Amino acid sequence: MVDNTKTRLLDAAQLLVQTRGHNGYSYRDLAEQVGIRTASIHYHYPTKTDLTVALVRRYREAIVESMANVAVTKTALSDRMDAVCQAFAETLRCDSRICVSCALAGEYLSLPSEVQTELKELISDSETWIARFLAEGRSRGEIASDVDPVLLARLWYAALQGALVMARASRTDTLAEVTAVLKQITMSKPK
Repeated sequence: MVDNTKTRLLDAAQLLVQTRGHNGYSYRDLAEQVGIRTASIHYHYPTKTDLTVALVRRYREAIVESMANVAVTKTALSDRMDAVCQAFAETLRCDSRICVSCALAGEYLSLPSEVQTELKELISDSETWIARFLAEGRSRGEIASDVDPVLLARLWYAALQGALVMARASRTDTLAEVTAVLKQITMSKPK
């Protein structure tokens, strides 16, 4: 029988980070969620830093896998950006969660340096995928040729993260509204 305690711990920690933040839970909270003793958590993850680094790495891997799938299955920029936005919407629909990067970014200055490093990589990876989609769309004439895909990707990423937080706090369609505006200002008629 395979011991999936590590996976259960990461799943529960992810839920707690996405709903309470890194500083909003303890190993005792995590132990209650998983149904094990606190000492058992320390066996798998000696410190909360170790756990959070593993969590962010796993989240990054999931983003890479998801975006690689989008790159293969979608060719039109509009469809690709819809898929990116859909990922944010799905996060919010799941227990009113926000993205791990957004949850941790709000606590950045109080995070251990190892977690800060992983968080920067998560943000960079996410922005890089969006920039890739935008650059490929630009080369196909789907957006204006003078648009800087890297800067536009940062705008998309920051706007979607902010919209996710505001949608959770206000229970409005903020995320859908921001998505529509982002698409409107990004997409241009091919010339």
